[in-house]
Amino acid sequence: MSTDGTREMCAGHKNVIIVDNTDKSYSETVRNTLAINRAREIDGDKILFGLDIDEVLPANWQETEDGRRILQSLPGDMFILNWANLLPDRKHYKSSGEDNMYRIFHDDGLSAYDNQGRDMHTHCLPWCNTGREHRVSDFPILHFGLYNTAFQKVKQWYYYQMVDYDKNHRSVINLSRFYRKDLPGYIPSEDRENNPEWFWADFDLFSLVDLTVEPFLWDEIHRLIEQNGANHYRKLDIWDKGFLSKLGMANPRNIWHRMIHSYLHATQSTRDSFIIRALDKMLKRIV
Repeated sequence: MSTDGTREMCAGHKNVIIVDNTDKSYSETVRNTLAINRAREIDGDKILFGLDIDEVLPANWQETEDGRRILQSLPGDMFILNWANLLPDRKHYKSSGEDNMYRIFHDDGLSAYDNQGRDMHTHCLPWCNTGREHRVSDFPILHFGLYNTAFQKVKQWYYYQMVDYDKNHRSVINLSRFYRKDLPGYIPSEDRENNPEWFWADFDLFSLVDLTVEPFLWDEIHRLIEQNGANHYRKLDIWDKGFLSKLGMANPRNIWHRMIHSYLHATQSTRDSFIIRALDKMLKRIV
């Protein structure tokens, strides 16, 4: 259902297999199942790489010890990686720490895809219960999630909160804490320098990201509000001036919700303190 030329670009490469996904709703389960099933129709031994649209393997991954270990792995081997969140200055990244990004699986042809009861932020590959987990430390996944700050804001602050609320029914307190913890454009003090070997010499990877285009997720936000109504999302911490101005809407929140959101914004930098965690726990029961 792509409308930005991606499908036409992919069709120009003979080794690309295009799989039609006619489900317009946000469903990682539908998307991942379609991709896995089609990949398994390819003859021979297979290593599956589950990369999201804003993720890229570094140029040197096959030259590392972990890269060779992946290529020489056995069916059932699973590989866990970290993100290198590339920052807008093109020179630094923010590490994801010990996040478990399960992205590579030497397919055994048997293990079923299991979304763990979630249709968002779940595995993108089959999970082999009898397999072997390996952590990759020689190279990260290059993640462009923080690179385009305008897109990041629309995605994290607004769209993801709405989808996660619908899909996983998480507390609005948890959603705000999780999705609004990093301000767009924020360069953390623990930023690290990019490894030049991650990037190709013959083209500029960063230039492939159009920083001027209007984030297409606004269309999805419009669709969700038309489908479910603004009142359905009134508890979510999304109704700031920029959001309301963009949609041309009146604020659906009551005084209570506005107070809760003001509290969340004021305490975001101290959200891990004992007192704030205790207050958050209490609020989850009543919001």
